[in-house]
This record gives sequence, C-alpha cells and structure tokens, in this order.
Amino acid sequence: MCDDPLHFSYATEAVPGKSLDEKCERIKMAGCQGFEGIVFPNSNLVSWQKEIQRASSNHGLKPIVIILGNLSLYKAGEMTWVNEALPAIAELGAAALLTPEYHAQDPIPLFPPYPKPEVAEQVRIVEAMGEISQIASRLNFDIYCEPLHPFISRFWRNVDDTLDLCIQLNNPRVGLVLDFNNMNMTEASIAETISRAGKWILHMHLADNNRLLPGQGHINFAEGLQALKQINYSGWFSFECVATMDENFQIETSQSIELISRLWLDNGA
Repeated sequence: MCDDPLHFSYATEAVPGKSLDEKCERIKMAGCQGFEGIVFPNSNLVSWQKEIQRASSNHGLKPIVIILGNLSLYKAGEMTWVNEALPAIAELGAAALLTPEYHAQDPIPLFPPYPKPEVAEQVRIVEAMGEISQIASRLNFDIYCEPLHPFISRFWRNVDDTLDLCIQLNNPRVGLVLDFNNMNMTEASIAETISRAGKWILHMHLADNNRLLPGQGHINFAEGLQALKQINYSGWFSFECVATMDENFQIETSQSIELISRLWLDNGA
C-alpha cells in the first residue's frame, strides 16, 4: 500500500477510449496516478502484459490492480487459468482482484433471504481461495476480494460474508476491496461496516449510488472517509464509475478528486 492514502486510480473498463493507451492518457490527464486493468481467460498473457507495461510507461501510471474477468470460481477446473494469471499479475507489480462470479442473476432475487448456491459450489470456492492464498504468500503480492450484491452474484453478497472468509484464511496478503456503491445497497451503515472490517480493507472503490462519480449522487462520502481515517487506511482510492458524458470525463474526474481530497482533509489531517 502507498504511504499517502490520497493516491487515485481508475478502472479502465469505465474509461472512454478505443485502446488501453488512450484510456490511460485520459486517466493521467484527469489527475490519477494509477489504473486498474483486467485480464480474461482467453487473453494471451504475454501480449497482455506488454500492453499493460507499454501504457503504464507511456503515461507514468502504475498498474494498481488487475481484475480477473469472467471468473467462475465455483466451477471445477477454473483454477487452471487462475494459476496462470496470478503470476502474470504479480510480475506487473499489481494486486489481483476477484469475486467468485459476476453476472446478472436470472431471475433477480428481490427479497431476502436470498437462495444459497449449491453446497458443492461453495466448497469449491473455499478450496480455491485456500489455494489462492498460498499463491499470494509464495509470490508476495496481494489478493483483493470484492463483496458484490445479490443482483450480480450468488456469492459474497455482503461485506460480512467476505470478511469472514478473509479472517478464516488469516493471510495479510488476502483482504477486502470495498465499493461505496455496493455497500450503499447491502450495508445498513457504510461507516460502521468500514469500522468493522478494519485492517482487512486493502483497497477502496469509489462510485456514487448511481455509478457516477462521487459527488454526483447521494452517498455520504464524508462519513465513510472519516471511518477509513479512524482505521488508519492507507491504500489507494480507485474510481469504478463513469462521468455523466464521455466528453466530461477529465473535468468531472478532477472535480471528484478535489471533493474526496477536501473531505479527507476536513476530517482532520
């Protein structure tokens, strides 16, 4: 993690542009110091690494996080690809971000209690995370586990479920990435959830309730940032959201960086 907590990155999947290089140029001009990339099972890892390194070098941005895209960690055999992808991510000096699945649920579960996945699928995830934890220790890099919400996953539907897994693994290299937008839907109190998760929070995603930039919705970021300061959070803040219009990306992102920075300072230096 970085010494100065006010380091910002942006998820490239949410940035306008036709190429990674073009996206990173916009991220840099908006005032960020890093970016989040993504890798898929069908990616050529060698050429993918070169693309990440080229964009990073061209624009002076650090690859902070690489998302394991299209991951289905509950499926037998999925660890074959994960075992190939994680070393490639570690070589870039980035952390790996994962969640057991990410896709719209059909039918959408409307009311709790939500149906649980099959026991065999739950067991595979626990076993896979044990193996992933060992890889993180061996390669000396971080794994970020992201709680989602019931509309897009049957697993890790809230922070506590994912937190429990991290505590069971008891590996400082395996922790949480919390997303303000997701917590707005799953948690009774964002600030209290942050306080409860404490040291296990390794990374933060910024997005308002409407998946626009912070300050363009109704989430109380001041309370969340205050809670992060109280647990001595020193990780990156990464935007995983969009501007109101593509042509407004740079100015709106800059304004959001100013907002988060001001709220952080207002909570005491």
